[in-house]
Order: sequence, then C-alpha cells, then structure tokens
Amino acid sequence: MGNRLLVFGVLLIIGIVLYVAWMFFAQRQVMYMSLLLYRQGDADRYLEELNSLSSRLFFNKKLRTLMAIDANLIKGDKEQLNKLFERAAAYRLSSSDRVLVLQKELLFRIAQEEDEKATESYAAIHKAYDKLTDKQKEKYSEILREVEYPYTIHVMHDGKYASELMERGDTITDVVPAGVCYLRAAQSYCLKDDKDRAERALNHAAKKLKDTTYYPDIQKMIQTRNFNDVLKYKI
Repeated sequence: MGNRLLVFGVLLIIGIVLYVAWMFFAQRQVMYMSLLLYRQGDADRYLEELNSLSSRLFFNKKLRTLMAIDANLIKGDKEQLNKLFERAAAYRLSSSDRVLVLQKELLFRIAQEEDEKATESYAAIHKAYDKLTDKQKEKYSEILREVEYPYTIHVMHDGKYASELMERGDTITDVVPAGVCYLRAAQSYCLKDDKDRAERALNHAAKKLKDTTYYPDIQKMIQTRNFNDVLKYKI
C-alpha cells in the first residue's frame, strides 16, 4: 500500500511538472506569434509558424483555424478566408467565440460587398449574442455596436446613426477610433443627402486621422466636395 502511494505521488509530481512546462511553452508560442502578427505585421511568417510542429503540438485544429483568420484578413486572402469561415461555421464553439468569429466574417462580407452573406452573418451574430450570460453581454456589447454601424451604412444604406456617431467621436479620447466615428458619421450624412454636415464630419475626421493613410483622400474630398466618395471606405 505504501509503495503504491509512493508511485502515485511520484507520477502526480511528474504530471504537474509536465503540465506546467507545457503551459509555459504554449504561452511562449502564443506571445511569439502575437508579436509576429500584431507588432511586426508579418502575416506570412505567422501562418508558417501556425503550421509548424510546435504549434500543432500546442494548438488543436479548431484553434489553428480560428487563429488563421486574422492573418488572412491582413493578407486579404479572400479564397482562404471563405474556407476558414466555412470551417469555423461547422465547429462547435462557445457563444462568445462565435460572436468574435462572426464579427470578423461580417466585416469581411461588408468589405467584399456580399450583402446577402453579410445579412446572414448579422442575424447569426445577434443569435449568438442572445445566448450569452448577462455578464458576457455587457462585455461584448461594444462588439455588437461596432458591427451595427458599418452594417447599417453599407448594407442597409441608412444614415440613421449620423448624430450618434458624431457624439461618439466627440467623447472618444483615442484619436483613430474617434476619427473612424467621424468618418462613419460623414458616410451617414451622405446617405441622408446632408452635404453640409457631411463636410463638417469629414473636417473632424481629417484632424483625427492626419497620421493615417485615410488623410490624403479625406483632404481631397473636402477640397473637391465629392463627399459621396467617403462611402467607398467599408469600415
């Protein structure tokens, strides 16, 4: 009996050590890959690493599929993204994970002007959101709002959130998110055929987005008064 307990104790210690080591190396792999994609913007190297032996050891096939989505969004690989979203739809995911995946798919469908598929994703994300707990709903409410604006503007062609977006731009302290709100407000005012307010929103956007690639085009729209050109930005 004593020997059995001793063997069990030794095996337990070995198991704990192996688990801690596995967790350490798994977290290190996640940090390294996050550095590749989100700091260096190297989507190709990230995808190579995702298919490496170490990643296959730490991440199952389902997780690797979900992890590949962001990299392919950065690359703009439409064919691969269609495959990834199709695979993700077939996986059993938690409602919170489903919301995150559908957010990315909805924005992708909007960017591709696939209105029918965007509408399907919009309905699906609301269905998944309704299954969340109250605490989760509070956590993910901003995601729902962030897909509501581009969907309403680019799929519904409705400018009803124009004033709300201007107010959000006025209150958000981060420069780029505030600029995006103003840009969306300008799009909304264009849909309402209110050129004066569209120009005002674009001027606000220009101040916030002067260090981004949007700035030259915004300035050109203001100078030429071709405000409807702002609708080409699927943001």
